[in-house]
Formats: sequence, structure tokens, C-alpha cells
Amino acid sequence: MSLNTRANFLMVVSIIFGIYSLLWGLAPFAGFNIPARFILDFSDWPIDNLSAPLDRNTMWLSAIAAGLLGAVSIFLGRIVVPALKEGNRPVIHATILAMMVWYILDSAGSMAAGVSSNVVFNSIYLALVLIPLVCINKNAVA
Repeated sequence: MSLNTRANFLMVVSIIFGIYSLLWGLAPFAGFNIPARFILDFSDWPIDNLSAPLDRNTMWLSAIAAGLLGAVSIFLGRIVVPALKEGNRPVIHATILAMMVWYILDSAGSMAAGVSSNVVFNSIYLALVLIPLVCINKNAVA
């Protein structure tokens, strides 16, 4: 896979993460937070609490997490994608490390909280980011 193909793939992932963060960020707005409630209920499979209102802590923590995911989306799209096009190994390696730290902390916490289904979703998100970043040939060109 060329560096440009990898960068384009990661840009699509970045856009998906951005949209996801906007929908998740609706959690505190009770009047129109159904997308956030769906995301939260789907992450804690099976879907069985969609009609339940979100409590204050869930809304607050969702706003924080959605903001962080939005920041990751911008980081990927505006910093990592251009670095990937250039084959900038330090940025690529730092991104892999950062994503692994997120994955371990988030997944361990999810399992400790009894929401192991979230680990499945985390694994999908991690794969989407890592696929374009791993196994790059040192002589790869854009």
C-alpha cells in the first residue's frame, strides 16, 4: 500500500471519528441526544436501554470523551495524515504508541466496569488506525 493510499485511508478514519464524536457529544442535550444514547447503549451490548434518560455523570463523561475523540480526529487528520504522506517515522511511531496506550487503558477500564463488549469496539477502532501505520517499507513513496 502506498503512503498516499495509507494517508487517504487514515483521513477517512479521521472523518468517521469526527462524526462519531459530534454524535456522542450530544449526550448532555436531553432534547436531541438519541444518537449519543444509541452509541452508549450499542457499546454496552445488547441494545436495551435506548429509551432510558442519561444520568448526569454519563452526560458529563460523554461530553469529555467526545471532546477527546474529536481532538484525536483532528490530530489524525491534520498531523498524522500529512506526516504519513511524508513517511515521517517519529510521528507514525508516536501515533502507534498513543493509540496502544489508549487501547490498554480504555479496554482495561471497560472490562473492570463490566462492559467488555466495548473492548470489541475498541479493537475495531484500533485496527482502523493501525492498518495504515504498520508495516511501512522504509523505501515507501507517496
